[in-house]
Amino acid sequence: MRIPIIIIALALMTSMSITREVLIDRVRAQERLRIVVEEVQLPVAAYDNYGHFDPSLMIDDLLILENGVPQEVRSVRHIPANVVLLLDTGGEINAAKNIRTTREIAKNLVSTLNGQDKVSVLQVSDKVELLQDWTHDFKQVAEVLDTKLLSGRRSYFSDGLIAAVKQFREQPTGSRHLVLITDGVETPGGKTDRVEALKRVAASNAVVHVISYTNTSRATMKNNRRIFRNRDKSTVPDDAVNSLPDDPGFDQLRRLHKPGGKTADVDPERQRRVREYEQAMDGSEWRLKSLSNETGGHIWLPESFDEMIANGAAAARLIDSEYVVTYKPKRTVISAPEGEVSHVEVVSRRVGLSVISRRHYIALGKKQL
Repeated sequence: MRIPIIIIALALMTSMSITREVLIDRVRAQERLRIVVEEVQLPVAAYDNYGHFDPSLMIDDLLILENGVPQEVRSVRHIPANVVLLLDTGGEINAAKNIRTTREIAKNLVSTLNGQDKVSVLQVSDKVELLQDWTHDFKQVAEVLDTKLLSGRRSYFSDGLIAAVKQFREQPTGSRHLVLITDGVETPGGKTDRVEALKRVAASNAVVHVISYTNTSRATMKNNRRIFRNRDKSTVPDDAVNSLPDDPGFDQLRRLHKPGGKTADVDPERQRRVREYEQAMDGSEWRLKSLSNETGGHIWLPESFDEMIANGAAAARLIDSEYVVTYKPKRTVISAPEGEVSHVEVVSRRVGLSVISRRHYIALGKKQL
């Protein structure tokens, strides 16, 4: 028996109408029943008795206290890291802070990272520049460091911190690490207040690691304060001097490039600026040490340039020793006033396991939605 085409059409139209009404009802029901599910993400580095990365961290190994109250740990994951390198290449007073050392530190760090990590490179001196956007291509990063890293007379360091925070917005919250290679001293006249910049970094959920020039710079500063001092090698690249024509007229330039002899500095204004720079380094070291500790990172204060370069690899190993741990807070984050600081303590429950984590998070209020 044949069913008329018109009856089939009417049946299909009825079915489509019913489906549409069901979907509308479901959407309205979802709008009426709005459930907020939220978790706090914490970066946690885990080590065994020998200081090596512990690959077996589990939920039951951790006790998390928020404002002294135990929390329910939801997950423990080891995921690739997103790493921003902020390279401070500015400042004319501190001769110890040089491009060659900064480049080698950064290259050693990148070459030691896990191949699944992503890297972005920022340079701050007279201005803030993005030298390399997010990439897994570490060979490309090394090439950028070899060809694009330049020095400047100023260091607008706080502007660089804000640029680093903005760079993280392009990546998931997950495992964020900000590596600073700097002496921490800032040139006045930047766009950003130092206190505000540090607050923004602390609120970004990034772990901050610092490889500091302060100790290697103090000997240089002390030497600069002497009126009579040994003359160091010039800052002109060796390649530039070696490329000079083989002519006796250039012999004086070659001699000046080599270290040796004495130099006298009777400029009281320069002496004053050197003393002020030393004081600024001391204050900046304290602030950066506090920032790295609060975010669960580390600050290295090496005594030599070789030690600084080795610290680059140490920073990479620390970055790749980190887990992302989530927990559901007893008090919903969305209900907290904007700017409220919640103090967090992560404790190891397992014998032989050591953990390091950030010590607080900052509520963003309605911005978290």
